[in-house]
Amino acid sequence: MAKKKIGGVIVSDLNHTNYGSFLQAYATMKTIQDLGYDLTFIKYKKQRSVFEKVFYGVQYLLSGGYEWKKRLIANNEMEKKNPEYKKGQDIRKCATNKLKEKVFVPYFKEYVGYKALCEGSKEFDACFVGSDQVWRPIGFYSNYWNLNFVDDSVPKFSYASSYGVSSIPTIQKSGTKQYLNRLDMISVREQNAKEIVESLSSKKALVVADPTMLRTREQWENFASNSTHEMPNEKYIFCYFLGIREDIREEAKKLANNENLKIVILRHMDEFVPADENLGDYAPYDIDAQDFVKLLMNAEYVCTDSFHGTIFSILMHKKFITFYRTKPTDRVSTHSRIDNLLSIFGLKNRLFNNNVMEIKKEIDFSHVDNVLENYRHISMDFLKTALSMTEKKD
Repeated sequence: MAKKKIGGVIVSDLNHTNYGSFLQAYATMKTIQDLGYDLTFIKYKKQRSVFEKVFYGVQYLLSGGYEWKKRLIANNEMEKKNPEYKKGQDIRKCATNKLKEKVFVPYFKEYVGYKALCEGSKEFDACFVGSDQVWRPIGFYSNYWNLNFVDDSVPKFSYASSYGVSSIPTIQKSGTKQYLNRLDMISVREQNAKEIVESLSSKKALVVADPTMLRTREQWENFASNSTHEMPNEKYIFCYFLGIREDIREEAKKLANNENLKIVILRHMDEFVPADENLGDYAPYDIDAQDFVKLLMNAEYVCTDSFHGTIFSILMHKKFITFYRTKPTDRVSTHSRIDNLLSIFGLKNRLFNNNVMEIKKEIDFSHVDNVLENYRHISMDFLKTALSMTEKKD
């Protein structure tokens, strides 16, 4: 019997240098393939009329795109003013794209225009969306991440989808209800997302593990063993910061000085950060996802404000501390996903609380692993049940 064909709407674009995005896409792909399914990454190239561009452009700006566009313009200006910064970003982009082209691109299938995308959905036995912040309001009007393009005859579900916000804009509530009610099964990554789904639709949502947690520590160590990047010879703290806070970088320096350790940092991850310029004894740019995991697993300590930086610290049994990416009082934040993750594993004490030296406290990883095993079991049960809906199409 031929393998069932699964269409996945997954964050896996080239030129996107966020390591967490790569790792969740890789974990999703490997898990579904290991379950015996033929996975295709559905890629969508838009073709819109002038009217559609204007209409959707306005909706984009009203849904958070204005702030996003401002950051993009500011970053482009920084690249012009700081040629070394642009050079580093180009090196990182080259390294990450090279691995993506090897790992993901063979499974890409691109549909040009919305009509082709809709017709293409009929080729699959089931379609799903996930993981990561795929349901952010900014992407709502693409009618891509919400699976609105998928034919009614094709079973559809979400796996560990996240909104990345605490509430849905009023102008999107009706449309959100509509696309949620079209899904046959729904799973989300955070409790907050579950509350959004169940308040706006008639559906129930299950909170499941990020796909990176469906892979074992040993599987990730094997993944990292393919890294050919030379590792530092001295003991070090690994710093992975996506936000721009200068104060948390000062805390990392304080820890390094106290423990007489070097600092390894991946500078300027999402944008130019002045505080990164002189931080770190080793700051490579030619780092792909395999190198990233290896750098983290070989560190003495991990300092991060990243969701996936926190996840891999847990998976790799590292002593770590997680900082909020923005100030704790910031109303517009993604803090809830960090809070939810640490709560699940009983690790709220790994959240920075004005004393970076608390990173030295021991972690009961036997308890963490027991929680993880149960979490993984629940999540895999959901995924297997959702994938078994392919029999419905027959």
